Amino acid sequence: MSAPTYARVADIMTREVITLGRHDTLCDARRLMGEHQIRNVPVLDENRRLVGLVNQKIILREALRLTDAHGYEQLDDRMAEIPVFEVLDADFKTLSGDTSLADAGRLLLEHRQASLPVVDHDALVGILSVVDYVRMAIDLLEDDQAG
Repeated sequence: MSAPTYARVADIMTREVITLGRHDTLCDARRLMGEHQIRNVPVLDENRRLVGLVNQKIILREALRLTDAHGYEQLDDRMAEIPVFEVLDADFKTLSGDTSLADAGRLLLEHRQASLPVVDHDALVGILSVVDYVRMAIDLLEDDQAG
């Protein structure tokens, strides 16, 4: 049995990406993050183009702002009123599937990101996260131990 070969982002990225639409709310984002144990959710426009990211920092920042302004009792109701397009991070890095894993890893470290969207011709095709790197490392270590 030959060792797995990993060279580029497409070799390890997650292809089934959890996403939000621009008009989904902060409440929707928080629910998805909790259900799927993820920290970043790409936001797509009506044409399914990537327009931004919502992450745990944004959710926490807005929850604190809303709690300060309206009290904790109203937090869920207020979060359900705010569309993600009002608070998303529109200044984000992306990768292509052909990016080398070394370059992608350096970018994750340099920008202190847990994940980065993978795009092809403006279409979201996957997401690369530190979890994908850990899975790859486990595969390589198990293969090395078996050989």
